[in-house]
Amino acid sequence: MALRRHILFLACGSLLAARVLAVDTPPRLFFSDAKLSFLVPDPWEVPSSFPFGPLLTRKTQEGTDAFVVCQISDPVDSSRLSADISTDTLKEFATHDLSSRNTGARVLATTARTLAGQNAYEVTWLNEGPEGVTQTQSIYFFMDNRFYHLSLRANRDSFPWIVQDFQNWLLSVRLLNRQDSGKLDDPAHGGVWVHQTGGVKITIPDDWLIGVADDRQVGATIVRDKMHLAFSAVVDVSSPAAQGMAAVEKEEAQKTLEKDYKIIAQSEEPFHGLPALELDYEGTVDGRFVRGEDLWVSSPKARWLISVDGDSRLLRQLSDEWQGILSDIHFYE
Repeated sequence: MALRRHILFLACGSLLAARVLAVDTPPRLFFSDAKLSFLVPDPWEVPSSFPFGPLLTRKTQEGTDAFVVCQISDPVDSSRLSADISTDTLKEFATHDLSSRNTGARVLATTARTLAGQNAYEVTWLNEGPEGVTQTQSIYFFMDNRFYHLSLRANRDSFPWIVQDFQNWLLSVRLLNRQDSGKLDDPAHGGVWVHQTGGVKITIPDDWLIGVADDRQVGATIVRDKMHLAFSAVVDVSSPAAQGMAAVEKEEAQKTLEKDYKIIAQSEEPFHGLPALELDYEGTVDGRFVRGEDLWVSSPKARWLISVDGDSRLLRQLSDEWQGILSDIHFYE
């Protein structure tokens, strides 16, 4: 396998500073397949159907439902990778998209704008359908050779009262990419990382700082005085193997780990009912005595490497916390 442990290097000094300056913020959701992350502000909620439905839902003061949805096009040109395109091209795509999807759409307003540093194009429109008149505001942008649009959809009577909430929410949207190994510009105080292709949801408590996230990995840390723990999960979607690791793969995992640490225990106890290999280890890193565990998990959709390690004393003191993260991991098909 191409996976290697500890590919996530969290800047613990910077994260410690962020921890000291922490303020109460809504939880952040990392939707790795869409390469997006965003806050989930009250009264918005992530619906139970996510990631197969809307990003967010809420009840309006009129008692109707409002939705925030994300739609992504097929790749435009697989032979190259474009990071951004012009506003005129976005306008052309938005015009075609509306005409093909909504024959009854009536455009109310359009404007060029930016979203998370990308060129964007905003369209507000009405649509009359069997369920009444709805109003939608869509923000089109481009990333990794795909067109995206994030849209607020609500009853026409409710729309004017919540559209500013949508605009405020857009300010929290961040784009995830593999540059600098997925390191986030602004570490998040906890959140939920969802990998739809790999079939997993991982919840990080808000006293941990998420410093790394993209479409294949997530990493978080917690700091106490000069000690810290790190949690990471890395996926290889090219290796769906619910039957477990082959003997040669287990041997390679052990050899890789033994280059830096001493393996003190190992187990093939199932993890959440799935085939797994657990390697517990210890060693000295930069004068620190470190302990941890690597979990190689074979889910129906992918192969996972889940790791927890850090200062031995802190690992013991915060056992309930990191064990809770592992216990709350949810695999789905």
